[in-house]
Amino acid sequence: MLSKALSNIQKLTPYPEGSLRELLQISFPLIVSLMSSGLMIFLDRLFLAHYSLESLNASAHAGAAVQFLQFWVIATVCIAEVFVGRFNGAGKIEKLGRPTWQMIWLAVGSFFIYIPIGLFLGPYIFLNEDYQQLEVEFFRILTCFIPMSAVSAAISAFYIGRGKVRFITVVMLASNLLNVLLDALLIFGFSTWIPPLGIAGAAIGTGVAQTCQAIILFLAFFCPTNRVVYGTGKWKFKKRLFLSCIRIGLPGSVAHSLEILAWVLIFDLMSRLGTHYMTVVTIAQSILFMFSFITEGVSKGATAIAANFIGSQKHHLVWKLFISGTKFYTFVFLLLSIFLVWHPETMIRWFLPEIEELTLDTHKTVQDACFWVWIYFIFDGISWLLIGLLTAAGDTRFVMKIGAFAPLVFAFFPVYLFVFQWGGAPSLTWMMIAFYAFASGGIYFWRFRSERWKELVLA
Repeated sequence: MLSKALSNIQKLTPYPEGSLRELLQISFPLIVSLMSSGLMIFLDRLFLAHYSLESLNASAHAGAAVQFLQFWVIATVCIAEVFVGRFNGAGKIEKLGRPTWQMIWLAVGSFFIYIPIGLFLGPYIFLNEDYQQLEVEFFRILTCFIPMSAVSAAISAFYIGRGKVRFITVVMLASNLLNVLLDALLIFGFSTWIPPLGIAGAAIGTGVAQTCQAIILFLAFFCPTNRVVYGTGKWKFKKRLFLSCIRIGLPGSVAHSLEILAWVLIFDLMSRLGTHYMTVVTIAQSILFMFSFITEGVSKGATAIAANFIGSQKHHLVWKLFISGTKFYTFVFLLLSIFLVWHPETMIRWFLPEIEELTLDTHKTVQDACFWVWIYFIFDGISWLLIGLLTAAGDTRFVMKIGAFAPLVFAFFPVYLFVFQWGGAPSLTWMMIAFYAFASGGIYFWRFRSERWKELVLA
């Protein structure tokens, strides 16, 4: 059993190292599993769009706030995959369970943060009288379930860092199917047995599915085989390793949290401009979330592969991995043009079944927004690819610096001036956001090209 594990350390896949096929071999299951997680949000909104437009808009606004609050802990615990990848690449497989446990403890500790926030802060965050009650209800339930998502993310890092991602893919797909079933039952109700709960039903369904996912992952992680081979039974808190994980993981998580904060602020601005603006941004944002699983999956796959390369001192293969990722995004970018440029009505109709009732201006605005989401995708994808590679190298402080100012400088402030202050069209919001993706991608590429990341160490 141990010899078999050791024989698979140096190569994660049977394909050439750093090749597009290797990247896809690792990333595709992650894309599917993240698609499953993203679909929880997407399907919540899709069900709510058929329940009421007010519930749809409220879930988008409150959901963005929940994502902002949860991202720091989820992104931080995911850093365990870098340590797992480094140990795996160096052949120290008996240590793989240790960083995972440190991040499990962080996830469990976050209960003391999120329960009070969820129960008491909602009325002070959401002030729009038209949606406040719905937003607070959705926010309260989902926030209390954030620690369960963090536990799942921490345990998933144990598998991702080793390139073993099929199991978590199956678990996440199963939890997503559970979420769909619960959405249908709880949002609309079932006969006289289950009353329609609307937006609260969507939140409860997602929270229960996330909890089941965490339980299944933990039981597998703690099985006898993993305890013997990978040391997953070594659960004790290790201060030095815990702080090393925080030192590497927290800067990146802060950066991404600030980016999400910019989204929350932009959404808040749009909500103040009326239902027309709110609806257009909600549709465009929901479409973006539907495809964001691709960028996140490739980024996490690149992090896992690059961490193994760096652990085994194969730095030249990291560049090859970047080129492979760029080829992949070019292909997907062209493929998405079918749905976002040539035939956007298909997706728009999912959220607005009565699309024929839209005014000509609103219809044109939504189509323009889809086009700019398409442009945003290619640059955001390459940015996330570079973030994944820099994260594997431990260059997360730079990621934090860019993540702190780029969303505000290139997205929020331009949207505030051109749209909120000067009355620009809603589609202009997405034009600004596409420019932000282009600018931040250029900065990350400059950093990667400098190769300063080669000099960094984890501890």
